[in-house]
Amino acid sequence: MTETAIAHTGHDRADESRKTLLTALPGSWPWAVGFLLSMSALGLKFYPALLPIVFIMARSFVNNRYDFLIQLTLFLGGYALIVPEVTLIHTGWLAFALGIFFMLILRKDKRLRLIIAAWGMYFALMALLALTSEESMRIQMRALVAYSTFIYFLVPIALFAGHKFSYDSFVRAIFPYALTLCAFYIIDSYVLCGWVLVPRSHLWDGMTSTFDSLCWKPFSGSFIRKYPPGLYILTFLILPLARQYRITLWQWAIILLALAATQTFTFVSGLVVVFLLFQGGIKRMMMYALIGIAAGTALYFIDGSMAYVDDDYRTVTPIRLYSSVNQILEVTEAVDDEDLAEFGSGRIAQAIPKLELLYNLGYEWRGFGFLDKSVTDNPKFIVENEYYLDQSESIEVATNIEITALQIIITIGYIGLIAHVLFYFYTWWAVRRLRHAEYYLSVVISFVWFGLGGFEGLISFMGVITPAVAFAVPLLCDKTEQLIAFENKQKDTHV
Repeated sequence: MTETAIAHTGHDRADESRKTLLTALPGSWPWAVGFLLSMSALGLKFYPALLPIVFIMARSFVNNRYDFLIQLTLFLGGYALIVPEVTLIHTGWLAFALGIFFMLILRKDKRLRLIIAAWGMYFALMALLALTSEESMRIQMRALVAYSTFIYFLVPIALFAGHKFSYDSFVRAIFPYALTLCAFYIIDSYVLCGWVLVPRSHLWDGMTSTFDSLCWKPFSGSFIRKYPPGLYILTFLILPLARQYRITLWQWAIILLALAATQTFTFVSGLVVVFLLFQGGIKRMMMYALIGIAAGTALYFIDGSMAYVDDDYRTVTPIRLYSSVNQILEVTEAVDDEDLAEFGSGRIAQAIPKLELLYNLGYEWRGFGFLDKSVTDNPKFIVENEYYLDQSESIEVATNIEITALQIIITIGYIGLIAHVLFYFYTWWAVRRLRHAEYYLSVVISFVWFGLGGFEGLISFMGVITPAVAFAVPLLCDKTEQLIAFENKQKDTHV
């Protein structure tokens, strides 16, 4: 299918018979699998694995810029495969530094200059709000940079400077990485029952899985919950699968089993909702919605039939659909703060004392600043949280609310929240007329939804560089179309 045909299909109703089968680029599977296995080994602290990672990335830079972009983004973001501290410099800082470097050396057209100017104003305001905090800038810098790493969108633009960019090739390049990571989740959760192929997904009790001391119970049947960061790459495929491409049933099965392994309602529901929103036709959207409601209802009762009460007297279910829905229903019956604190798996419990402190200090417009829960020790920002079931953790820093909007408010206040919303709205506005602009929108909406449950949102390194890559797609496609039009004009002139 040509680029024109794909674009045309994207604006019409997503008829399955008109979609093209999504396949990987020729010869890409071995390199994708090899790269991801090497990343897993590095995440297990097998440091020689860095050698094949560097080799594969160098080869990709020469032979396939699409693969290189994906590999670089996975390496810098970590995505539950490695931790950012695996290199001498935090990988998130490297992503930020690369964006700044290309901002300084790239040739810029009017649109790009305006976008960079908007980012510059956003970054300047974040830095100004940080300066108003009593916390030192040294401690605040990490979170401040995470909020501001959207400048990473210049990295894809720089990589394809002088090269034509194909939306079709980009999506096909992502496919083997996404499907392989899904397979990793399935193997880790259902077979190895541990942290081996996705070693840096959340592990309780401060434990770390390493190559010489694996955290696993292979073939035990003790299926584990694998937190979703390793599957954020699926957001790159939502709109393509909704409108332009189809995959086989066994590939859908791999994706769905991997999603089930996350046991994360916010993540799964976000992918489903965005998939429905971008169907491209009301009739088709309604059809998928009805199928989703029917399937969700069945899963709700199946999940509920396997519910049990844990040591903290909370109802727990295998895929957490039953418990998540019940929390939403029960919050309407809340009569006091203690009832409300139980909502969102305790996320409101995180928020109540921190918001109280925010208002008591009169900091609601500027926030506390970019505090660090591990380093901040200013007594002004220490709270005692009476709502935690485990009172041994009741003394904490007034940060780390797992609801992104509330976290933004306590960090940079209402001024910062308004600026944050306006900046991301402007990025959409800047590309709204370009082909594939909705591709970027689908990824941004996904991360906004994930942020409802504290999974990245648009304030962490992974939660910012992923939409930043998607933002570069319509810009690169537009640049390529202009280049092709210029070449055709030149040919006509010579004829």
